[in-house]
Amino acid sequence: MSAQELFDLISQYPLIILGYFLLTPLFAALLGLLQQTTEGPRTALDYTYSALIYLAGIPGTISAVLIAYALFIVRTNLLEVDFLIYFLPVICMGATFYLIGRKTDFDRLPGFERLSGLMMLIGLTFLVVLIIFKLRIFIGFFASIESLLLLGLFLFILFKVAAKKFF
Repeated sequence: MSAQELFDLISQYPLIILGYFLLTPLFAALLGLLQQTTEGPRTALDYTYSALIYLAGIPGTISAVLIAYALFIVRTNLLEVDFLIYFLPVICMGATFYLIGRKTDFDRLPGFERLSGLMMLIGLTFLVVLIIFKLRIFIGFFASIESLLLLGLFLFILFKVAAKKFF
């Protein structure tokens, strides 16, 4: 199964996708109305906020990379792609981060530093792969796009190990 077949399969259920990506920021807004203070030890609300950050952040990051890949590497017309798959996760991520950020400090949330580090690592890896792709540096003797993706995976692992040793 290719990635496009997976996206086609997922896009057959638009109500489920729409419900998931609308309920996440809505739930964050409702929790924000219930919250009184952000001082003191971590509460169950902090863990709930953290779960919402992950529920919105991981699909949003994947979707942002997908948009960048479609725009810069494949050169797909973004007016022809499925809005629910490409753009709604990014909008949901932004709205959820905004709503949670208004009510609490992200440093207070458990696991947020890992997610933000993962987002930066994915962004850095994509940037390096894009630079390699745009500079027309050919892998081996005019290798395929799969080789470029393997190089990207290798760079991701290399950056992850380097970041772990650095920090």
